[in-house]
Amino acid sequence: MPVNDQGKSAAWVLPLAAQWRAAVGERELMHLVEFPTLLEVPKSPFYCRQVLLWNDMILPAMDLAAWLKGHAEQKTQQLAGIFAYQYYPNDAPHYGALLLCAIPTRIWVSDKQACALPSVPMGWQSLAISCFADGDDVIPILDLPFVFSGALLKI
Repeated sequence: MPVNDQGKSAAWVLPLAAQWRAAVGERELMHLVEFPTLLEVPKSPFYCRQVLLWNDMILPAMDLAAWLKGHAEQKTQQLAGIFAYQYYPNDAPHYGALLLCAIPTRIWVSDKQACALPSVPMGWQSLAISCFADGDDVIPILDLPFVFSGALLKI
């Protein structure tokens, strides 16, 4: 993450659902797609039933709010974020899509804001690598390589 002169790093806060927000590093959010055309994938998990075509790639479109709830809800998706991640340093970038309920917000975060992951829902323990406090809100930082690895099927 880029760091400013006060030792703070830039992050994007992602609205996953009305009650849940998560964060990623500033350079991980590549693109926002309003009113994405999502294609259904038969026999796929409830939290990843669709794919998105982007830059000649087929990307999984993950609904992390559905995964955290344990079930999907009928909704018309109006926003998807395209994210880049690497499995190890110097790896070529990989891409995936997360379904969002609103436009992400860019903020600055310092190490002093670090806090424990929320205990509810328990899924945060699997999805996040760390967490920070933003006022009264606790915001988990997503582990994108894990989220898109397929490991959520085994949890």
